[in-house]
Amino acid sequence: MRNLLLLLVSLFSLSLFAQDDLPVGHNQFIAEHYNSLDVAGKMLAYDHVAWVSSDSIQTLSREELSSYGGQWFCYLDSTGQYHALYGAYDSAYTLTAHYVVDSTTFAVNRTFQSFDTTLAVLFAKAYNLALARKREFLGPEDHLRYNHFIFLSDSTINVHFLPAFQPNGVMIYGAEQHYSLTLDATQIIDSTEYFNEYRGYKSDPDQQITIAYDDLDYTSIGAVFFLMYYEQHFKSIRILTKNYITTFIRGKNNKGSWIHAVRAEPKAKKKKKRKKKDNP
Repeated sequence: MRNLLLLLVSLFSLSLFAQDDLPVGHNQFIAEHYNSLDVAGKMLAYDHVAWVSSDSIQTLSREELSSYGGQWFCYLDSTGQYHALYGAYDSAYTLTAHYVVDSTTFAVNRTFQSFDTTLAVLFAKAYNLALARKREFLGPEDHLRYNHFIFLSDSTINVHFLPAFQPNGVMIYGAEQHYSLTLDATQIIDSTEYFNEYRGYKSDPDQQITIAYDDLDYTSIGAVFFLMYYEQHFKSIRILTKNYITTFIRGKNNKGSWIHAVRAEPKAKKKKKRKKKDNP
């Protein structure tokens, strides 16, 4: 992920730019891209753990599923193992099923070992508080399907919402919400809420697509996640921001590089001078 190749080329002239020609805030753009890349990478793993473990919960008996209230979370423990928790929250967390997912093979195994539900309670409280804030931001008429991602840091619980792969096969971008909460999950202390109309594409491996974030100075978490998550559905994906076009080039060995091309302003067309006609 950290193999960043920066090619500063004009999209029109294909010539290299000197340092003086870089947009103001270039270093900040690169720093923000790394931050977005770091979170998006964690989201990819989180999503895969949720996906492989959700197949297992479908095999539970009706009696076991009767306790499932739709509250599910994933987390990475200190030993490098992923956990997927499925249960219900109502002042306390009732665990329906607990799965351990190998971080390398993503093999899923159910565990019946005793489990401290403290973390699940905190995640459930954080999710509910962030979800209420998200609904307030988007409004009551918004019914788009979203995915959620929850991560624990040393000082905060972080809840992220991104549009999910929709049932009609459309891959949506143009909105994302990110919330940081206190460790007791009682207060939102920081938030980034973005909406600029829902737009999307259906899978087409022969198509080169562009996801436009012209109003942003940086590649957002949602934009980077969209490119990484859906890259196999298209020939290529480009992220368009205020000053750059960003894409990811994957080589034969499956390793790749990020490329950021400076958006060059098209040259203004010179007006042709009209010849004055001599008066007869």
